[in-house]
Amino acid sequence: MKPENKKIFSVLGAIIFLIILAGIQISFINPSFIKLNLFLALVLYLVIIKDNARAIVFAWFGGILTGVNSFSNLGINSLALLIIAAVFIILGKTTFLNLTTKSVILVGMSGVFFYHALIWILTGGGNLSYFFNNGILAELILTALTLKILLKFKTKNV
Repeated sequence: MKPENKKIFSVLGAIIFLIILAGIQISFINPSFIKLNLFLALVLYLVIIKDNARAIVFAWFGGILTGVNSFSNLGINSLALLIIAAVFIILGKTTFLNLTTKSVILVGMSGVFFYHALIWILTGGGNLSYFFNNGILAELILTALTLKILLKFKTKNV
């Protein structure tokens, strides 16, 4: 296969993957009792494995795809995911140099906290009950577990 065809199929595959992931997020995860942001977990995973360019692109496009469905201002999810990706890319160069269980759990939990804090700030702040009614505790745990499981599969395949 020609190199230019590989690039085209790679981009098309990534777009199809993100659309399917957005469909799963919007159709199944958002309405259910499971509070997990697949795009946040994906962006944090890509930052942890140091695939920074993909993390930025997936944060932007994934935020746009999920933001189209929400009734808030378009682009808030994308902006929050981009800020989180940038912060964790910078922190990853200095703080998270090794992939211990503690650092993966810390990245997952702090990523969820920063995401919800950014969403709260970008949508105008307001009532602090936002942090107590959205199932953030369940999302903290599920995101950290998802990152740990993804990294376990990654290290097995290497």
